[in-house]
Amino acid sequence: MTRTGDRAPRAATAARARPARRGALAGRRTLALGGLAIALALARPGGAAEIQFTAAVDRTTVGLGEEFQLQLTVQGEDVLSVPKPELPPLADFTVLGSTSSQSTNISFVNGQVKKQSSVVFVYGLSAKRLGTLVIPPCRLSYQGKAYETRPIEISVVKAAQGQARPAPGPAPGPGPPSASVPVEGNLFLSATASRKTVYVGEPLVLDVALCTRLQIANGGWAQAPAFDGFWAEKIYDADRFDFQRRTLEGKAYDVSRLKTVALVPLSPGELTIKPLAFNVAVVQPARDLFGFFGRSQAVRVESKPVRIKVVALPEAGKPAEFTGGVGQFTISATLDRRASANSEPLNLTVQVSGRGNVRLIEKPALAVVPGLRILEPEIKDDVRATAEGVRGTKTFRYPVIPQADGKYLIPPIRIAYFDPEARAYRTIATAALECSATGSAPSAPLVEATGLKVLGADIAYIKADARALAVTPLDPPWWPNAIYLLSLGLVGGAVWYHAHSQRLSSDRGYARKVRSSRLVRARLRQAEAMLRKKDARGFYAALGQAVMGYIGDRYNLETQAMTKEQLQAELARLAVPAETVAAVTGIVEQCELARFSPGLAEIQDPQQLFRRTRDALAEI
Repeated sequence: MTRTGDRAPRAATAARARPARRGALAGRRTLALGGLAIALALARPGGAAEIQFTAAVDRTTVGLGEEFQLQLTVQGEDVLSVPKPELPPLADFTVLGSTSSQSTNISFVNGQVKKQSSVVFVYGLSAKRLGTLVIPPCRLSYQGKAYETRPIEISVVKAAQGQARPAPGPAPGPGPPSASVPVEGNLFLSATASRKTVYVGEPLVLDVALCTRLQIANGGWAQAPAFDGFWAEKIYDADRFDFQRRTLEGKAYDVSRLKTVALVPLSPGELTIKPLAFNVAVVQPARDLFGFFGRSQAVRVESKPVRIKVVALPEAGKPAEFTGGVGQFTISATLDRRASANSEPLNLTVQVSGRGNVRLIEKPALAVVPGLRILEPEIKDDVRATAEGVRGTKTFRYPVIPQADGKYLIPPIRIAYFDPEARAYRTIATAALECSATGSAPSAPLVEATGLKVLGADIAYIKADARALAVTPLDPPWWPNAIYLLSLGLVGGAVWYHAHSQRLSSDRGYARKVRSSRLVRARLRQAEAMLRKKDARGFYAALGQAVMGYIGDRYNLETQAMTKEQLQAELARLAVPAETVAAVTGIVEQCELARFSPGLAEIQDPQQLFRRTRDALAEI
């Protein structure tokens, strides 16, 4: 740095008299610039969780003025509060109406729970002119990011032609209808459950099929199927029609299976599988001699609601070893080797296999073995869902660390499950396992292991002669120190932000806790909006979801699969005050009764229940 005028000679003299000071200042400038570079490098935002925003139409060839559907789908984690997308200018189309639907899919991958949500916005459109028209990209703004779909080409003709995919070779299918055959009674959607009465946790199979006596051109789901109150495991999803001739109630129908899913009820009571809606294009016969191909009529069919009676598991005779299994299971346990040297860990593998709700089985309790330290297990599951039900294996892998030499006996590991066919609890156990350890000397105290010894008086302190020390004045300017401190602050902030971003993407529990307050506020606003609309059923559903969602996000729990007793036990384990636990469970129970059994619920003032909910969540 140079100065002009009368201060230049003075600055040069000071620079020659104090070279050490110049070196110190240069070092500080280098450190400050280096700190700024590190801060800029680390302050780059981490990768945020992306969502998928796509657009699709139910068919690409339509008739002039005929209605078709544009579906905008948003998929990702916790996207249920996503705003409505922005439609582009549609000069060649008429918007006839719109609707939306939501669904949530819970899956288990390598012992981790993955929750995927989707929101579908459906718009009814019709073309204004013939030719090849283009639907421009639709836009969505969510959490500070902009998303855009791809453009879609639509071919508009005078009469719509069917888009059914032809089957290779001759295959049974619906024949052409006569002009006198109406749609009513000749086309319906069938939803059939394998059982109408099940226990909590007992899987049932739901088959959904399209039954018709008419000629079908194409079709698609009017809204994504949702199964509230059940854990769903996909078995089959059709990607094309495959009609088979069957006789139903004395009439011949062409039946095509659309979906098969295994459902596991999560709570007792009478649950209802809501009607599923499917859109089909029915080819009508030509009206006169000049109508060679006929015309297509869009028809929406819905299945009837299916009511399932869910019986609670009996409390009488429930063993302490019960881990949540409902079905028929076997258990086995193995050690990867029988001897350990120098405290080398062993691996204890426990496998539970069989038919039933394999994913919902919790880890068994292991007896304490003096001299062995058994750590928390790694959990994996392998589940196969078929039309006969759900089968699979759940594996618990425990690391075992010997703490002392000797021979050890791991007692039999026991679990209990409920057999719905016998209507009784069964207890199964593994065989006892033996192992030995050598070279596992007990750990010495830390102070002995260091080898350090305090010498105290053996140290001779060196004291310089103060009169021989020259006084060197230090008078640095203030701004290098300020830059130095600022760079340290920037480095610290960048390091924290980088660690925060990395933890958000890698630590699911931390990410859920960080966003729990924001999500519960949005859910409470949704419940309050339902209350203002006087939608009692929607209000209690949104309020119950807000409570269970906040508890799950706050403590990284999968509350959707928990019973009332399990929720109380988990909150007690997490040291939540008993009054708060009672208030929360009471609110959830009140919401469930108001939704599913309004005749049995003691209906309180909804405003008062809403205030109680906010106060209870504030205590968590």
